[in-house]
Amino acid sequence: MTGAVVTAWSAISACGVGRAALRAGQARPTRVDGGPGDEAFLAADFVVDEALGTKGTGSMDRSSALGIGVVGDVLAGLAVDERTGVVLGTTSGSAQTQLEFTRDSLTRRKPYFVNPATMPFALMNSAAAQAAIWHKLTGPNSTIAGGRLSGLGVLRYGTRLLAAGRASGVVCGAVEEYSAARAWLEEHRGRRGSLLGEGAAAVFVEPAGSPRPVLAEVLGIETRVAVDGDPEAALASGVRRVLERAAIEAGDVTTVALSAPGGLLGEAERAVADAAFSGLTAVVDPAEAVGDVGAAIGMFQVVAVLDRPGFALVTALDDDGTVGCGLLRVPDVS
Repeated sequence: MTGAVVTAWSAISACGVGRAALRAGQARPTRVDGGPGDEAFLAADFVVDEALGTKGTGSMDRSSALGIGVVGDVLAGLAVDERTGVVLGTTSGSAQTQLEFTRDSLTRRKPYFVNPATMPFALMNSAAAQAAIWHKLTGPNSTIAGGRLSGLGVLRYGTRLLAAGRASGVVCGAVEEYSAARAWLEEHRGRRGSLLGEGAAAVFVEPAGSPRPVLAEVLGIETRVAVDGDPEAALASGVRRVLERAAIEAGDVTTVALSAPGGLLGEAERAVADAAFSGLTAVVDPAEAVGDVGAAIGMFQVVAVLDRPGFALVTALDDDGTVGCGLLRVPDVS
């Protein structure tokens, strides 16, 4: 048991901005240019100038803006102190900003004739740092670059900050923007799965005993590396371990949220779910609503189960051989 609970959440995606929009789940792909594909699930309702204003956003990339937006939405109405932290997950930051900054350093008159205002946004930790600055959060600030395992990594990191007394509460989230650069990178990696999407999702995690209504208890998180090239076996081992540590039987789990990476990894994930939880009442695939949001998919899986009472398992697999799962208990408040 981690002793941590989720008490607030929000999301920005192709479904719209906020909790109600994601629950409605009504999204359509948008036509895009410049990449290998013709369509993507864009968060079209999130317009940076309208959501954040024009001051300080002129050079801001979309990844950072999404991070600021979702963290602000999570914190709306919450009374937090100076020890509140922010941990955000990512693949590598904004691929588009990194590409453009690198290109400018090579094509402008001299390598140092680049736009200095874009430099902070080319860094991997830009979204987390900008979110903390924007919302005046002075607690721990970290970035987890774990690919599709980022959601679980962020949640584990946040609960450890609480257990160590380093923070009074932590906004745990993940961000992924859509861009032509990201689309081409995914294409050359041989990616196969849902249409690409963009978005951000986050939860507020604090120690058990909070006066706020509890949306979920974080019971445990397990990660593995498939060193023998068998992600299915590695994931199955992690699932068994997280259930054992929480003293939960497989039959007690009522919901599994899949990361749906596509290809062989997707088949391995589905095989584990089918073998271990054949009596499930629900299998949730957030990518069906928001597209393949990369590193943000784990947090979308977490928020997707918050309306489903019972024990919920979140699974994840990444191309680098890492696999993981997280177990939550969602109370029945009906």
